[in-house]
Amino acid sequence: MASSSHIPIRKNVHHNKRAVRMIATEKLRDEVGRTCRTAGSIAMIVYSELWRTRVFVASAGLAFYFLLSLVPLLIVFATLLWYLPATSVVSELLSIMAALIPPDSIQLVQSVTLSVLEPGHVKLLSLSILSYLWAATGGFSALIEALDIAYDVTDCRPWWRDRLQAFILTFTVGGMGMLSLLAIIVGPHFGHFLRMFFPLPETFAHIWPILRWVITILMFIASLELMYYLGPHARHSFWSTLPGAAFAVGLWFLGSYGLSFYLSHLSNYNKTYGSLGAVIGLMLWLYISSLAVLTGAELNAELGKRKRKG
Repeated sequence: MASSSHIPIRKNVHHNKRAVRMIATEKLRDEVGRTCRTAGSIAMIVYSELWRTRVFVASAGLAFYFLLSLVPLLIVFATLLWYLPATSVVSELLSIMAALIPPDSIQLVQSVTLSVLEPGHVKLLSLSILSYLWAATGGFSALIEALDIAYDVTDCRPWWRDRLQAFILTFTVGGMGMLSLLAIIVGPHFGHFLRMFFPLPETFAHIWPILRWVITILMFIASLELMYYLGPHARHSFWSTLPGAAFAVGLWFLGSYGLSFYLSHLSNYNKTYGSLGAVIGLMLWLYISSLAVLTGAELNAELGKRKRKG
């Protein structure tokens, strides 16, 4: 009688557990569906905002400014490296850039960089620094204006404040970019070198090749966060810019690889444009990069509006 009296209790317990699992599954399904609907709604709004704020036109202007600053930047970087036995570093950086920039365009960048490494071009350093600062601050000024439009800023700064802000961004974002490049330059065996001077665990040397790429991506995201935080004349916290920065970096990687694959396998600009094909490919890459940055800003602006309403 005792054993038979426990049978209904066991059935009820089993039934209750099954009901709890079904309720939890239903809640999870509803939550996933609600999240997908919200993400879809945000995506549609951001897409419409890209057209309303003329982001595609602004990206073309930014690509022009950054193309102007690219060559002086290469001259400054390569001239500074000329003082050091670092020709292998230049080759490593160019090989890494080749994964993102179209093949014909990276050949153009490589020819400019290697020609500057010749001793006769060291005197160009001061002129190149001034040219880079002029072009870069002009590009960041245009970026600030585009970010103000993305964040629906109506009370803009005076022009000299925007220029000063662009000057600050040139050095801060550039410094973050240099730190990310430094993590690449030191190479995959840098972990063994650090263990010779610091009491680091043996596993650090094995995870360093992966860790340096993680540091590089985090530096890219942090530099974009800094750009979104300091650029527009809008009130928002530094950490609120994280979603747009992460999305922009992911979109930039996908766009860069997609463009490189398209120009390598599906199209040949050299047949259409001749020697200008490499320049046009580089302009397209800069255009995609600018578009990714502004799309991330539009995403942050929309998430900020939703947070203020909610």
